[in-house]
Amino acid sequence: MVVDIYKSAFEYMRKNFADSILFIISSAVLGFLSVALPILGAIIYSYFYPNVVSWYYTKVTGENINPDYKTSFLSLLIPNLLVSIGIIVILYGTYYTPVPIEYTNLSELTNYKYISYNPTLIIVGWAIIIISIILSILLLYTFYGSILGKVNKLSIYFEKSLILFAYILLYSIIASLILAIIYIIYVLTISISYGIVIFFILLTIFVVPTVTLVALLKAKEL
Repeated sequence: MVVDIYKSAFEYMRKNFADSILFIISSAVLGFLSVALPILGAIIYSYFYPNVVSWYYTKVTGENINPDYKTSFLSLLIPNLLVSIGIIVILYGTYYTPVPIEYTNLSELTNYKYISYNPTLIIVGWAIIIISIILSILLLYTFYGSILGKVNKLSIYFEKSLILFAYILLYSIIASLILAIIYIIYVLTISISYGIVIFFILLTIFVVPTVTLVALLKAKEL
């Protein structure tokens, strides 16, 4: 049941709060590297993140699992590399490829001026990023299944991945709504200035680890 998985994920996180904080910090560092170091950061993230996820799952559940790190690595590497390539294309199109634009001046002579970005490259970059997002959704079960030792080859499990995505999305929406209510209460009763800070702190502390556990617990059922 959906509610049972959500409840179990929250209970695991609550009872292992210190380990959850370590998981958040590790995930944040790897996520930062994946963005700050295009290509190289994607490789580092894809290699180490499965280890962090498997450590966290075994730590909070006490279960013995046999992860296939090669499959989990590849299931992250492909979409992450596409994201890095998309970002590089966007940056190159924004800052390094001015495009000549034809225009007519008052003397009716045709001249050219340059705009400081290349719209075509920017569109291509965003298209690559969108493709990577779609691919990462389609590889959800491949990643979490390989962490649990249920998947040992790189493949797209369309239905199972969409089920995982639905569970993750629904949980994220519910958790965000609950935290938004807490944020509104905090703003109205205590402070407007720090309300948004509190919201994002709670979002990070409670949602990041529990979303991961929700995905793993559901993948275990599939």
